[in-house]
Amino acid sequence: MKYTEPDIDTAYHTSTIGKSLYDQVLLHKPKKIVEIGTLHGYTTAIMAMALDELGGGHINAYDLFEEYPYKHPTYDGTMANIGKYGLSKYVTLAKKGLDEWLAAPEDFDLMYVDVSNTGDTIDAVYAGVKDKIEKGAVVLFEGGSNDRDKVEWISKYNKRPIGDAKAPFKVIDENFPSLSMLG
Repeated sequence: MKYTEPDIDTAYHTSTIGKSLYDQVLLHKPKKIVEIGTLHGYTTAIMAMALDELGGGHINAYDLFEEYPYKHPTYDGTMANIGKYGLSKYVTLAKKGLDEWLAAPEDFDLMYVDVSNTGDTIDAVYAGVKDKIEKGAVVLFEGGSNDRDKVEWISKYNKRPIGDAKAPFKVIDENFPSLSMLG
């Protein structure tokens, strides 16, 4: 399936992050993707579209769903969003948070993290998967640009900006909210 902008609730409709993420999947040709923070399934659907174009692969997509105390999707709603594009065969959806996943990280070829990322988040992810990156795995995440670090909630909740992370990363799409790669 060629890239199609999914009609799924997201703040990314006005950015290029969806297409950039799709292109990264095509470039790296992962057999197994891990996504932490799928929300309504927008980025999951995009990565599954790329897997479909590649002819195979699978995504283990995690979120807290109804267990997250703030704005959250439902598990069933997210699965329905992925299903309406005929992509369910590429996705296993499960309830799990980043900290729980990092306590027992699974193998992957490509990982995408979007959990209200901060410098602390990126450092924790890097520490948890550095060995996998050194073996060739790719870790992408939402954020990393200067504009993204200026979002209101970073200062309001006294969070460390991603730019202050110790983990090495490069921004691969500067368009807000930006897309970056660890390593």
